[in-house]
Amino acid sequence: MTNDQLRIFLKVAELESFTQAGEALFLTQPAVSLQVKTLEQGLEVRLFERKGRQVLLTEAGKALLPHARRIMEEMADARAEVGRFSEGSQGSLRIGASTTIGAWLLPPILAGFVRSFPSIRTSLSILNTHQIIFDLKTSEIDVGFIEGELTRTDSQGVNRSFLSQDRLVFVDSSGAPHVKGVETSLEEIRRLPLIVRESGSGTRQILENALLEKGLSLDQFSIVLTVGHTGVIKKLVEMGSGVAFVSILSLEPSDFQFLKIVPVSDLHLSRDLWIVTPKRRMTETARLFLDRVKDDLFRPRPEK
Repeated sequence: MTNDQLRIFLKVAELESFTQAGEALFLTQPAVSLQVKTLEQGLEVRLFERKGRQVLLTEAGKALLPHARRIMEEMADARAEVGRFSEGSQGSLRIGASTTIGAWLLPPILAGFVRSFPSIRTSLSILNTHQIIFDLKTSEIDVGFIEGELTRTDSQGVNRSFLSQDRLVFVDSSGAPHVKGVETSLEEIRRLPLIVRESGSGTRQILENALLEKGLSLDQFSIVLTVGHTGVIKKLVEMGSGVAFVSILSLEPSDFQFLKIVPVSDLHLSRDLWIVTPKRRMTETARLFLDRVKDDLFRPRPEK
């Protein structure tokens, strides 16, 4: 039973799919299947059974699940504890952040943190909300920053604290606009080529939830591209490939040479940004970094 086998087991159990687990972990489906098969052979039990397109846990798999989670957490604790004794090191810090936070909010804070603590081995992974929660629970990261809401399952084993607020705006190309007027509506947007974030991203989740409240779904829109990074979406909109909803925080002064914000008369999108940490433990380096984040960025929740 290895770390990789348990991590793959947990991902397959979460997504109920070998193929989706492979995509999430950047592995081929055969590689995922082989690792699961090797784990099953070592334990001499079947961990999964197929039900149509779904891959479901057997009773043995359900029994292994909480132990696998605890093992991953204990391994992370051990790495953090032993890392304190590494020569010339003050430990490591692994951060997971969704695109808006990781690309536009954290860089200046990270720059100052690295200058203050150069011996801490610090890494930042840009991930969607879904992946951040999974990596936090399997101890692949020490602290996460997300844009989306947590499901009941996601919230188990995770602490969430308020970071800041954000607003999603509708953007069009300045040079080759799709919207001719000074504002638009959902009815008009349904006929326009729409570029969206991937499933699991906080931006897409907020948009889907807001549309659902109005009795709509993204399936009723003309989606031409699904893209995993806001910076790429802005570039595609600039070139006239479509229109999109993006975070106001992602728009820099230089963007307004090529992009324009178009008010949507019947849709207003705002969201909270969150810090997520594991309930069972937090490394000292994570505490140190969160103190810096709160000093530099934290704003109390505004009154509604």
